[in-house]
Amino acid sequence: MEHFGVTVKPGKYGLKLNRETYAIINNRNSLGKFPSVGDWYADPEGKYYTDEWCQKHRKDCLENFDLSMRFFASLSHEEFNEEIDKFLKANKKFKEVSDLKEYDGEPGYYLMILDEYCQIYVGTSHDIKRRIQQHWTQTKSFDRLLFPIGAVTKSVLSIDVFRALDTTRIFAYRTDTTYEHEDSFINQFSQKFISNRIGGGRLEAGPLGLLQAIGTRKSKELSELS
Repeated sequence: MEHFGVTVKPGKYGLKLNRETYAIINNRNSLGKFPSVGDWYADPEGKYYTDEWCQKHRKDCLENFDLSMRFFASLSHEEFNEEIDKFLKANKKFKEVSDLKEYDGEPGYYLMILDEYCQIYVGTSHDIKRRIQQHWTQTKSFDRLLFPIGAVTKSVLSIDVFRALDTTRIFAYRTDTTYEHEDSFINQFSQKFISNRIGGGRLEAGPLGLLQAIGTRKSKELSELS
């Protein structure tokens, strides 16, 4: 089927976020080994997690998923739309996208609107079309579903766990000045409506970069819904 002018396919995870296909166990380590938590790993190199760790992590991920769904359901759609309208009035270079092919190879910023969940993702890329399609088709590694690991009541669901049809509106701003204003755009929305896990800008690769990123944005507090 076509969605925003491009072909989307269900694939393994379907076209909408689904609890049944969320948190499928994969014991491969995608983060790099953390020496202080050696009991997580099934081998000396830390390439694989133990079965016990995987089961515990899956339980935590599903608890976070359920808390997140309850949190989304508590949000006001009216307030959500008011914030989007306010942002668009203040940032008139953002235009609504009906056909992503018009942004093939185009650099700039984009907003992905998930109306069902009252969530907004602010992104930037040298190729807006390609990046949005990556969000729709790539999967989040099992060990990266919680950010940071163990943050059951604070971790924000990654934009990469949502599927193509969860994105109901897109707005984009063409510009060669990528990354510089991403954080400013994120901060124009209330924290509860933002699905960005970290602030804007480039993130250093590897475990150190992930650790440094933790705390650059205040995570949503879901514990009151538990």
